[in-house]
Amino acid sequence: MAFMWPRKLTQEVLSNVLRSTECEVFNKLQKELDDSFTVFYSRPWLGLKSDGEEIDGECDFVIAHPDLGLLALEVKGGAISYSPADDRWTTKDRWGFTHHIKNPIGQARASKHQILDKLRISTHWKPRRIRARHGVVLPHSDMPGRDLGADMPLRLFCFREAFERNLQGWVLSRYGDGHETGGNEMPLGQDGIRALEKILAYPFQLHVPLGRVLSDDDRAIQLLTQQQFHILRSMECIQRVAVQGAAGTGKTVLAVEEARHCARAGMRTLYTCFNRALAGHVRDRVSGIEGLDVFNFHELCVRFSGMAGIPVPSGVPDDLLFSKVYPEILVQALELLPDLRYDAIIIDEGQDFEPLWWSAIDLALNPAGPGVLRVFFDSNQRVYSAAGGLPGDVMLIPIRLTRNLRNTHRIHDIVQRYYNGYAIESIGPEGIATEWIKADAADTLRGQLSSRVSALIRLEKVPPEDIAVLFEHDGVKEIIAGGKTIGKYDQTSCDRSRRGAIIVDTIRRFKGLESLVVVLVVTPSLIRNDELMYVATSRARTHLIFVGHSGV
Repeated sequence: MAFMWPRKLTQEVLSNVLRSTECEVFNKLQKELDDSFTVFYSRPWLGLKSDGEEIDGECDFVIAHPDLGLLALEVKGGAISYSPADDRWTTKDRWGFTHHIKNPIGQARASKHQILDKLRISTHWKPRRIRARHGVVLPHSDMPGRDLGADMPLRLFCFREAFERNLQGWVLSRYGDGHETGGNEMPLGQDGIRALEKILAYPFQLHVPLGRVLSDDDRAIQLLTQQQFHILRSMECIQRVAVQGAAGTGKTVLAVEEARHCARAGMRTLYTCFNRALAGHVRDRVSGIEGLDVFNFHELCVRFSGMAGIPVPSGVPDDLLFSKVYPEILVQALELLPDLRYDAIIIDEGQDFEPLWWSAIDLALNPAGPGVLRVFFDSNQRVYSAAGGLPGDVMLIPIRLTRNLRNTHRIHDIVQRYYNGYAIESIGPEGIATEWIKADAADTLRGQLSSRVSALIRLEKVPPEDIAVLFEHDGVKEIIAGGKTIGKYDQTSCDRSRRGAIIVDTIRRFKGLESLVVVLVVTPSLIRNDELMYVATSRARTHLIFVGHSGV
């Protein structure tokens, strides 16, 4: 059995009716020639004319033998005809349709010479004269009684009878015994076979930077996200609404768009959330929109208390300060300065708001205004029980987001391990596989992290600002990435993100944000923390990389 390139025909070729005759010849050559023959099927080539003009063509089959040389074959099915009056070749198929075809002898001859030219300039070939022949296989045509022309003797053709009964015999006869050339040809040899394989069947894989792949996936995600905007219009006539959804369902995108819409409609509007970095990010996105304030909840408390002249108590423990004192002084400030109240308040990441904060939020709404309140919160019952803490009147008309628009399918599947709630469907692109990088010691982890991030930027062309390296807490961050750089690249915190710098921060501070690529440094305690794992894994839009001890 001959050694074939390709090893077997693809389904695309097999199902192509225009290639049915070539498939027939492929199977016949593979079966009848012994294993000393190498057969190349459908080999395209590009050559030059004497004046430098490019010409291209394709050889249906190239048969190579280490002792006999090479044989270039053209295949034509159907009933072949030639009209010397207009020098036109045609073939008639089984359905009686006539098709114009190129001169098969000319095609085979041109292919032979082009392959010889490429062989001569190959660095894998030691130049020498070898036997090179050409021919035409007409498996459906009977042999005529005489030559077809001065340059077309019958020996150049394999007609139906020879094809069906003795194809190998015809191939050997076409090679000839070499006497016609005076016997001065040298064998093609195994080195010649290898050189032909380099020319006609050379495998290659071009590198596509990962950054390009991730950008393509990200564009698809951005287009999908905007498809949810119709949800906002469906609740325009409702004063107080809760919108719930898992990570990646577009809550922040919708919250920001709703804030824009309310402000542009003439309402004095507040967008607020718990996370300071998220508030800063949103503030940058909506800057210049008149009537729209963006503060995280505690910024709002400090700002309004300052405007009302109410000092923030000192010496109060942080947990008590943030959970009770700040909302109390916000209430006092609003009572003193009622004109500070808003017509519309948009709350993002509402699951993070504590019970006392809602009283302050209610008081921050102008009772004489539209009274628009939108609360966007996470539906993951496994880590949040926020639905029970939300004001009852906003839960009268809950709206559910059921499609993950942020993450690729592969990232979504990982996030779902830490999710318990109503079903969420991933409709983004498939995405690339998650990476797992083992590093069993701090020094090794530091080196692996630096190496992978540097490769993402330098080799994979991912912009530094599109990479976020996240840690469980500041202690781990200082041990692994306590300097000013990772590799040779600047790092910054998520609330000071800038072009050309990698974001390096804790998972909690990055909550509500997202990045094209997230590199997550995992520890045994982090793996056991469902909330942090849920937040961290869902921050990655298109690629998620874990770095950590092999045990986790």
